[in-house]
Amino acid sequence: MPVTDPATSERTARMRKRAARRLTEADRDPALTLLSGDQQRGIHLYSLIKDNGFSHPTNRGVFYGCFEGGELVGAALLGHSILLYALPGCEEAAFSEFARVANKIGAEGHVIFGPRAWVESFFNHLSRYGRETRLMSEHRWCVCERAKLPLKRLQLSRANPEQLDALMDAHAEMFIESSGVDPRWGDPEGFRRRTAERIKRQRTWVRLEDGKVVFKVEIVSETEEVVYLEGVWTHPDYRGRGIATNCLNEITHRLLRKKKAVCLTIEPEAEAGRRVYERVGFTHAADYEARFLQPLA
Repeated sequence: MPVTDPATSERTARMRKRAARRLTEADRDPALTLLSGDQQRGIHLYSLIKDNGFSHPTNRGVFYGCFEGGELVGAALLGHSILLYALPGCEEAAFSEFARVANKIGAEGHVIFGPRAWVESFFNHLSRYGRETRLMSEHRWCVCERAKLPLKRLQLSRANPEQLDALMDAHAEMFIESSGVDPRWGDPEGFRRRTAERIKRQRTWVRLEDGKVVFKVEIVSETEEVVYLEGVWTHPDYRGRGIATNCLNEITHRLLRKKKAVCLTIEPEAEAGRRVYERVGFTHAADYEARFLQPLA
């Protein structure tokens, strides 16, 4: 008779006990422990759970976990956005479970975002339920652990609630430039609430001149060791003056006093942005993907 490796038998038994279920506050510590194992790839889910818990409307979705033999091996946010995480070696199994659940609950999946291999694996499973891609864009995950440029002067400040309307205008202009869509049209109340929430959490940094937002950047997600930036934008009238380089260099210096790494993503064709990031000290670390799905019938 063939001899069965004990480790293989144990793994097979665990797989038979695999299940996905909705996460609750009782799962908070195991979920954060799981996601802190790789703080760059787990940063978005980690930060949402840390900031909002599992049921805050800002999440715009539902958290699920994949368990094997009672152990949490993967986590996902399934809703307007789909964000994924799984332990090495558990990705295919976890993403298959999450795709099944996403179909069952009718997760909108406006966008699936994450490491390219993870997004494509998950979508391969999800496509079996008839979901189709509307648009796909490549992103470069860029990381800075040490700023190249010296910090010469401070010009950024944290945004305050009085600047909400000006920031909403700047944020909307950034979206219109990149996608042609004004985020104030579809969900104006939600857009205002999310912008105000980041200001309240002191995660939006700005440079203003005469009440106008000249430059802005937002800390979207963070862990104990890593920060992720989005919304890097310079007013069109002030471009070409080195403002983006100087301001991004400043926020990077500020953040690296307490964190090990600052991360952001950029689309490959955004040459001007790439040059700015490289001057500051960001390097391409991984390939990411944003896959936008066709709306549910």
